[in-house]
Amino acid sequence: MSDRSSVFRKALDLPGQEPEQMEGAQLRKALEAQDLETCWTILSPRLPGQPGGHSQKNYLSAFKDFLAWAGTERLSMTDPAPHFGIEFQHYLEQKYGTSQASINTRLSQARRVYKIFRQLGVVTMNIDPFSILERSQVIPGHRREYYSQDEITRLLIHSEPAERVLVLLGAHTGLTTAEVLALKWPDLSLQTGTVQLPDRQLRMSEDLYRTIQPYAEKQGGGALFARPVPVFEFQDQNALRARIYALCLKANVPYRAWRGLRHAAGLRLYRETGDLNQVALQMGVDNPHLVMMYRDTVQEQDGEAAAQQ
Repeated sequence: MSDRSSVFRKALDLPGQEPEQMEGAQLRKALEAQDLETCWTILSPRLPGQPGGHSQKNYLSAFKDFLAWAGTERLSMTDPAPHFGIEFQHYLEQKYGTSQASINTRLSQARRVYKIFRQLGVVTMNIDPFSILERSQVIPGHRREYYSQDEITRLLIHSEPAERVLVLLGAHTGLTTAEVLALKWPDLSLQTGTVQLPDRQLRMSEDLYRTIQPYAEKQGGGALFARPVPVFEFQDQNALRARIYALCLKANVPYRAWRGLRHAAGLRLYRETGDLNQVALQMGVDNPHLVMMYRDTVQEQDGEAAAQQ
């Protein structure tokens, strides 16, 4: 770790700069650069425990994971998107499964880190990406990784043409975010009713087929299907997530990550076919064991429905 006192020395050389302001500016740059060492040098004295002690080691492990997650997801910690806190909660739930204590501990540690960010001016005092979790409509321990059919219907009702196509590409076709961003108009064929991807060809649902034409006409007409331009104008995955998040707010549907739509497609396809190999093929998954969760969920849902009759 670097010499923390040098931070104060530099601050004293700058008129009008307090040590905390200097540290805040340095921490912001370190976060943007994914510089764990500098981040920890500034954060650790403000966190519970003694240097090298169990508590500090625990916080270091948690922050290292937090920073790496934000980098992998290309999410800014200094300018967090509205869905930042929810996305991190979903990541923790996927990582720790039913261990609610571990999830709560990691969320508590992340909240503590953002409290320090606010104190140092790394983010403004009104920025708390985890405050929305307190208003979550999802019952702890009962969160689903997929959107239900009723929720998808509500999303479609409140959607604009572009959003309607987007939702159906996820919920009916099972595309990943990367595949959505890479999709070009010639990849959509109204003649064959298919979506052409680099590694597989998918058949459109009737709803998706009927929805694409109005969207194309709004964007410029049928000539689009011959031009290799993107179907959507999202700059990156963050912009796509933000669009889904805003749509969920408008439709009063609990927000879940894009994989919630993709998982809905997997459930839908397994109900239609009962064939895990076919589900894996459509989802672009090599190993059918990776889609067994759809069979398990369908069996669980059918069991609950039978018990209620």
